[in-house]
Amino acid sequence: MKQVSFPAKLAYGVGIAPVSIKNMLFHFFFLYFFTNVLGVSELLVIAAVMIALIVDAFTDPIMGQISDNARSKKWGRRHQFMLMGVMPTMLGLIALFSPPSGLGQAGLFIWMLTFLIVVRMGLTVYAVPHSALGTDLSTDYDERTAIVGIRELFNNIFTVSVFIFGFIVFFPPSLEFEDPMLNIAGYAPFATTMAIIGGIAALLSILATRHKVSDIRRYENDARTSWRSAFTQLREAAKIKPFRWLATAYCSILTLYATGSALSLYIGGYLWQFTNPQKAAIAVSPILMIIPVVIAANLLSKWMDKKRAVILFALIYILFSILPYALYFAGLMPPIFDPNLFNIIIVMHVLGFAGLLGVGIIANSMLADISDLMDARTGKRQEGVLNSAFSFVQKLTFIIGTVIGALSLVIIKFPKGAQPSETPQSAIDGLAVAAIATSLLFAALGIYAFMRYTLTRDTVSAIQAQLPDIG
Repeated sequence: MKQVSFPAKLAYGVGIAPVSIKNMLFHFFFLYFFTNVLGVSELLVIAAVMIALIVDAFTDPIMGQISDNARSKKWGRRHQFMLMGVMPTMLGLIALFSPPSGLGQAGLFIWMLTFLIVVRMGLTVYAVPHSALGTDLSTDYDERTAIVGIRELFNNIFTVSVFIFGFIVFFPPSLEFEDPMLNIAGYAPFATTMAIIGGIAALLSILATRHKVSDIRRYENDARTSWRSAFTQLREAAKIKPFRWLATAYCSILTLYATGSALSLYIGGYLWQFTNPQKAAIAVSPILMIIPVVIAANLLSKWMDKKRAVILFALIYILFSILPYALYFAGLMPPIFDPNLFNIIIVMHVLGFAGLLGVGIIANSMLADISDLMDARTGKRQEGVLNSAFSFVQKLTFIIGTVIGALSLVIIKFPKGAQPSETPQSAIDGLAVAAIATSLLFAALGIYAFMRYTLTRDTVSAIQAQLPDIG
């Protein structure tokens, strides 16, 4: 039975904006900005993101537990925290990409670390409850996929907006820079604009979904637990095999994506030597696949169930993550500046994106099913704790991707701030080697973990039949 109206699904989906914008700024622009534009040591970048990860390891599960135990008649379990998290996230993003001049290596490290933590803590307060709200909204096996699908639709709309503003508005072609992304003057206004867009979208989502608070009452009879028990609840979740395998698989696929993203400005500017309008076209092109993939994810998960559907999408993503670089080393790609090179890369990017989007939709729908299994085992609705774990997994992939990307730059001795024509070919080829090696490693782990996942439509129906508030 459908439990959420289409306008409510749209209102919920819009709320992904701060997460989408932060992810794109972090995954695609963060490493390039601090290492290649500001000249910060890769090892200092690694240290900053590792320290921020330690903060996340504590704050994500605690936020999930606090949200699960909230009982506000006005705000429910999620909305008040979403409201609290918007402003710190947006202000932190603006500050992160606007360091004052003359700080030096130590000063830039402190600035980077401070606002990495501010952004991450603000986004924890907002994003963990927002993700859990998506799980709260429906108990229907297929509607859960539809809710996540619409959220991913908006996720990619805001993703595309980041690239349009970045590559076209704030970093247009310049006679001064072979690669316009080396222009430091564009980063502060770029980040400020995107932060404002994210904040407005988040506030609209909070206001437009508040009416659902009175409908979500499955948790009312749950015993309250202290925030200190968050890690106990996570240990309980870790005992559930489907959750372990799903988290491992999702982390592996997202790590492949995060590493590619961290090096993407290097690869686009130095390996393929695309112009910024071409980069923008490649970044925007996947928008054509969003609605077809959302529909396909729903249909395939009904036809072949979620496990087989998510493996199919993962294989598509993996194939097109490796193929461009394999063809490059085989000498089968057109030469630099040949229009056919751009055409081939854009087609492969669109197809690979389709696979990644399908994985994201179905994996998050699977997490909603696991929340029913955990309810049956513990007698408590813990969507917040489970989504905090997924939130941490996504942040972990950014850390791993940034670390792998930074270490790759160190290993291949990539020169800082060099124009493409000044960069040794060995360093440029090293970018492609890093992309292939990462893809093969995390692809194998991701597919293996998805294959070990065991929940099906029938097992979820049997679990829900045992739950008095669903069955």
